[in-house]
Amino acid sequence: MKKHLIIAGIICAASIPPAYAVTKCVKLTSSTTCTSVSGAFGQSNWSATCGGIEIQGVAFCGSQNGGSMGTKSEKVTTSSTSDDNKNCWCKMVSPAVSRWVFAYTHDSAGHCADGCSNNCGFISEESEPGRAGLYSGLSD
Repeated sequence: MKKHLIIAGIICAASIPPAYAVTKCVKLTSSTTCTSVSGAFGQSNWSATCGGIEIQGVAFCGSQNGGSMGTKSEKVTTSSTSDDNKNCWCKMVSPAVSRWVFAYTHDSAGHCADGCSNNCGFISEESEPGRAGLYSGLSD
């Protein structure tokens, strides 16, 4: 009886197909043309259509100054002094996840909160360094 169970187990194991990794191919480069950009004032979400691909992203205001548009960071720091949080950072979340990308330093945290998503839409459409930051080193 054990012999039959072992043989049945081997047959079952051999007939189960192996698992394959799924790869998502998204062709986005710093020269990709983006249109239909949206990033409403006072909102955290932004979107654009780039090379026919719909991308979605989030905007965030932090205390960390990126220095120049397109600078990437794994994380964005904030300050307990609220008006220090005037640096606009952008992150693509779909179809892939980018690092945080620096967009712009506002004159106040309030202006950053109002206009950051609009800045993120702008860098996806008008800034080659911004697009390079968003589209390089993507994860899933």
